[in-house]
Amino acid sequence: MEAEKEMLQKHEEVIHNNILPRIQKIEDVQAAFGTEVANIKNDLVKVQSGQISLEKGQMELEKTLINEGKANRKIMNENKEMTNKLLDHVLGKDERESEAKIEGRKQKWELAGKVLVGLVSGGSILALIIQAFV
Repeated sequence: MEAEKEMLQKHEEVIHNNILPRIQKIEDVQAAFGTEVANIKNDLVKVQSGQISLEKGQMELEKTLINEGKANRKIMNENKEMTNKLLDHVLGKDERESEAKIEGRKQKWELAGKVLVGLVSGGSILALIIQAFV
């Protein structure tokens, strides 16, 4: 019986000196691992919620850019229309001024032609009158 008690006491010493400290170390490492896993999960949740916020922000940015693009196109179209109206007005004015100049030149030539015809006709009549007296 004494041998059994000694053997039990040796086993108890081995358990207290070797096995229990090892089990404690394993439990400590497991607890640290569990804490690390919990921290990683929290970080992952934060990243996922941040990504969701980022996606929402990106969608809002896209909407804003689309709306600004529409507004810019509208302004550009309005500017284009106004520019076209201005060009039509300016070109029409130039065309009317050119037509007026041409018409003025025509009238001057017509008048010059009438005067020339009058002089030529008058000269013939004058020549006949002079011949009649001579």
